[in-house]
Amino acid sequence: MSRGFSLAGLLRLRKLEEDERAIALNSARDRESIGVARTRRIRNSLADSQVDPLSYVSLVSVAATRATTATMLAELGEADRAAAAEVEAARLAHADAHRRTKGLEKLETRFEEARMAEELRAEQLVLDDLSARAWHLANPEARA
Repeated sequence: MSRGFSLAGLLRLRKLEEDERAIALNSARDRESIGVARTRRIRNSLADSQVDPLSYVSLVSVAATRATTATMLAELGEADRAAAAEVEAARLAHADAHRRTKGLEKLETRFEEARMAEELRAEQLVLDDLSARAWHLANPEARA
């Protein structure tokens, strides 16, 4: 009986870690796209609104609203930049986990190839032995 890949447990852990990083990356991308869509929707809504102030009070009200809106848009822009940074950090973490997993998978592949070659070599030895015995049984005069 042949022994198994000695790093199989570590490989399973690395695959789990890579899966977790992929989930985190997808979540970060979802949050980013939701934030960007929200900001775009608010900007479009504000661009579509046209107010013509008719009095001093309405002019002051519009000015205050625009100042508040500018502050809100700046905060939303900052939140969008933070989400983009979170996506980049998650992407790097996933890429690192994937790289480490791939290294172990390559080792496992080499191990399996070597194990198969050894099994084939052993099988060939048995076949050669059986063939030699059959030949000697068929040709008794060839015995020395």
